[in-house]
Amino acid sequence: MASSVYKLNKLAAVNIILSNVGQAPVTSITSTNPMVAIADSIIDEVMLQVQSEGWVFNTEQDYPFTPDTNKNIIVPPNVLSIDSVHWGNMEPVIRNGKLYDKRHHTYEFTEKLYAKVVWYFDFEELPEVFKQYIVVRAANLFAGRAVGSTEVVKYSEREEARALAAVIEYETQQGDYNMLNDRAGGNELQSYIPYNVMNR
Repeated sequence: MASSVYKLNKLAAVNIILSNVGQAPVTSITSTNPMVAIADSIIDEVMLQVQSEGWVFNTEQDYPFTPDTNKNIIVPPNVLSIDSVHWGNMEPVIRNGKLYDKRHHTYEFTEKLYAKVVWYFDFEELPEVFKQYIVVRAANLFAGRAVGSTEVVKYSEREEARALAAVIEYETQQGDYNMLNDRAGGNELQSYIPYNVMNR
């Protein structure tokens, strides 16, 4: 029987950050140690920064949004951004937890919309390489803010760069990018087709 694979969780991430500045590990994120709250807060800050960039694991193409009985489209709270090149005569943005059409100045939509969505996920749901990168980056920020000494930083800029390289490697492998296809496998190349000209 194969042994279980260890996966980094939020508590382990906090303890890595604490150990980076010589602090003892804790058994709970709800510890009364103020350093724990700071470490936890910095992890959340870095998680938001990283995920907001939009990566293959948290970006979804042509996600359907259906109006409710009031013709409103409610946006899930873990959506970071919405965009689409297919909307044409409308310009939806997120306002008050709903989609709002800036062009027609309304919250009402009569048909289903499809959009590119960037999602926010909890720490435990992230790919392992992203967890590692977030922890290294958060550890450096924590050491600078909470301790104020670069001498205690074990996870140096070199380690952060190495973790970022692993993230980019993951992104390129999972995304299967090339000059013709997008991250969803769609063909972005619009080649010249004579009959299209004839149909105009």
